[in-house]
Amino acid sequence: MAKHNQDKPQTTTTPTPAAELKQLKQENQMLKIENEFLKKLDALARKKSKHTNSSN
Repeated sequence: MAKHNQDKPQTTTTPTPAAELKQLKQENQMLKIENEFLKKLDALARKKSKHTNSSN
């Protein structure tokens, strides 16, 4: 039989506004880095594609 843990009520912790802001700033910074990487990757792919197409 399953034993229910009634000693500790299940609660979800909500982050403080300062902690949430810190997390969002970190996430925003990571997204900016990823966006720059994708821009560079796209430019490289376009350059490679242009080079491949012009040599045919």
